[in-house]
Amino acid sequence: MSLRQLVWTLVSSELDEKLDEHKLHGTFLRSFQRLSSSGRGTVAPPDELIVKHLQGLGRQRGHDRHVLRFQSLRSRLHHSAARPVLALLFHLRGGDRGVVEDVSRPTLKEVRGGWHLASLANQKEISEAKIVRDLLFALQGVSSDCFDSSCEVDPAVLLTRPAWLLCHRILGLAKLHLRLSTDAKEAMGHGLLHQALCEALRKQLQGYYEVLAQLMSCEGLSLRSLWARLLAPMTRLHFLSQLCEGSRGVFGGALSSMVFASGFSGDIVAQDLAKEILRSVVKPLWSMIRAWMTEGELQDPYGEFFVIADASVPLEDLWNRAYSLELEMVPSFISLELARKILLAGKSVNFIRLCCRRTWSPEPLGTSELLPEEEIGASFDLASRVERLSSKTNEHLVKLLMNHFSLGEHALALRRFLLLGQGDFVQSLMDALQEELDIDANKIHKHQLMGILEMALRQSNAQFCSVDVLGRLGIKLRSPERGERGWDVFLLDYSIDSPLHVVFTPNIMQKYDRAFSFLWKLRRVSHALAASWNQHMALQRHLCRDQRDSLDRLSLLETRQTLHRCTLLRHEMHHFVQNVQSYVLEVLDTSWAKLQQGWQKSSDLDEVISQHERYLAAVEEGAFLAKGSEAILSGVSALLSLVLEFCTLQEQACASCFEVAAVEEEESVEAVFQAVRGRPFARSLAECRASLDHLASTFQMKLQLFLRALEDQPERHSEFSVLSFLLCRLDFNTHYENRTLWSTCFAWRCELQRKSRHMGRRRRPSMASWVVVPVLPCRGLLGIPLQVSLQKEKG
Repeated sequence: MSLRQLVWTLVSSELDEKLDEHKLHGTFLRSFQRLSSSGRGTVAPPDELIVKHLQGLGRQRGHDRHVLRFQSLRSRLHHSAARPVLALLFHLRGGDRGVVEDVSRPTLKEVRGGWHLASLANQKEISEAKIVRDLLFALQGVSSDCFDSSCEVDPAVLLTRPAWLLCHRILGLAKLHLRLSTDAKEAMGHGLLHQALCEALRKQLQGYYEVLAQLMSCEGLSLRSLWARLLAPMTRLHFLSQLCEGSRGVFGGALSSMVFASGFSGDIVAQDLAKEILRSVVKPLWSMIRAWMTEGELQDPYGEFFVIADASVPLEDLWNRAYSLELEMVPSFISLELARKILLAGKSVNFIRLCCRRTWSPEPLGTSELLPEEEIGASFDLASRVERLSSKTNEHLVKLLMNHFSLGEHALALRRFLLLGQGDFVQSLMDALQEELDIDANKIHKHQLMGILEMALRQSNAQFCSVDVLGRLGIKLRSPERGERGWDVFLLDYSIDSPLHVVFTPNIMQKYDRAFSFLWKLRRVSHALAASWNQHMALQRHLCRDQRDSLDRLSLLETRQTLHRCTLLRHEMHHFVQNVQSYVLEVLDTSWAKLQQGWQKSSDLDEVISQHERYLAAVEEGAFLAKGSEAILSGVSALLSLVLEFCTLQEQACASCFEVAAVEEEESVEAVFQAVRGRPFARSLAECRASLDHLASTFQMKLQLFLRALEDQPERHSEFSVLSFLLCRLDFNTHYENRTLWSTCFAWRCELQRKSRHMGRRRRPSMASWVVVPVLPCRGLLGIPLQVSLQKEKG
């Protein structure tokens, strides 16, 4: 049996058999129409209507049995068939809201056409014009007879399926309008960019209201024509609704990025809307950028700008720590490089005003809009304007530091004094400080050293430096440790104030102190070797001038042997010290030239700081202070300490020789003989030669370890320092390589002799019976490793 037959049977059985056939047929048509259109719209479900009806009956009768029984029966019905059946039964219920009234019978053609509109309450005919008028009211958010304030169809209104579908679509537009209107009113307190977005939404709704006003003035407007004219506003409001949904929980630069990304669509209408809205949204952002770059002010009450400030940072750290970029707030249409330039321009303005105590008023950034007139996604005019203003501000700051605050002059002063580039001053200072710094570190006083420093400045070309530079130069002493002398704690100091502190930070000045300590020790060793050579030459001239008898000639021979050994060892040490010093000075000169070239090309303060840090890194690498050069620095320090020990030993030997010569001049030969036998200096020459031999072997061993450390040092590919050049200089003729080989041969020979004596063999092994095998690594020229060892003869 078909659905139509079932409905006819149900209507015939439930209604009075005495009804007129026309009324019975009309009731059947309305019931069938209600059944076919139920569950399709936004009207309340029939089960809810039945429950409300039964609850009303229960309140009248004082019990809820009908509601409970209905819910029990409702649970037994199949879900897909329950709603149409319940709707039909509710439609056919008896009582004062029955549908069997004296109305004209709708024809089958009207029902099939779908345009019959009636009210169930009073069964009055509802014209299409009234539905259109009520829909226009609903599109403005106003309730009417057919539609409530929530844009839902009144349950008492009966619509055909086509009419219901059109009304449902049009009411969807009304709901979009209600949602957008609510969002546009919730702008206060959410941020400037969010308020700008809501203002743009209100402007778009003004166009929507203009369309509705035109539709209200139209006469004879049908549902179909109304829907056709609302298609364009529907598209715009759908885009605006999606934009509002995407903006929830997003603010600041991220909000402008979201609006910008919404314009990348194939829909031309969406592109135009996105461009127009973005132009409004970025106006607060553009004002923030302009205020930051021209005045150095952060006009950001809601934290939406991509530049943030830390108020707890002291003024000394303004450039490095006070301002930073919030990457999440950088709009997607502003590159990170452009954002960095915006940050740098504002920092430069604040640095000029707060640290340099100067006024700076850059040209206005302009009041034009942030977006171009071209299509969205094109290059913005913002980049060129930011580039122009940032370049002028940064260039002004660099010139201010270089010219007015003499940054280059102070960097040169640090090179002259703390890096010991002023040779005559260093020589004069060491000569004057010799006696003061030879004593224990706990016994020296800063005020005494300051007088010596001023004297050394007056005795050298350093006196021609500016008064400002000389006034900044001073002395500071490190905290001494046990056993240290004044040489170990002495440091030259150079005071730095604002705004130069941004380049010469405390951390940078500590690196200068470390470099000074190493260079000071290197110069001290060179100075000590020169002093020992002068003492040696004075003794040599004294011995050659005097004539001695046989006893004197014997003493003279021992003296000359001792001095000869001193000369050989001093020359070897001087070769080492001179090459290391030449290597370090070459690195310093090269890096200084690079610094001057880099500063001439620097366009902002960050580049100035970067160039100076690169220069200081090269100084540290040349002075073996860089990370990874600990073994090299340890080897150099040990060798320099041996050189100082040698200078002390030679000074003692020369003092003994001068004492012997003085005694021989005053006493007779017998007295000299007795004096030589009875005084300690008679035995000091032999002890001195033994100490020299031990010192020479220790120096050669440590030098071999140092050369091995140079070989093992990884290649750094530095433009300033190449350790292989130093390796080549120290052993340019493979002297130490050959000495290593023969030292190994000698050690093997001694071992063979010891074992031969132990085994009862008294024969000496010949050199020809040894076999060379590549086991023990030895160093070759230019750092090329050689592997040589010796093996005992077979059998």
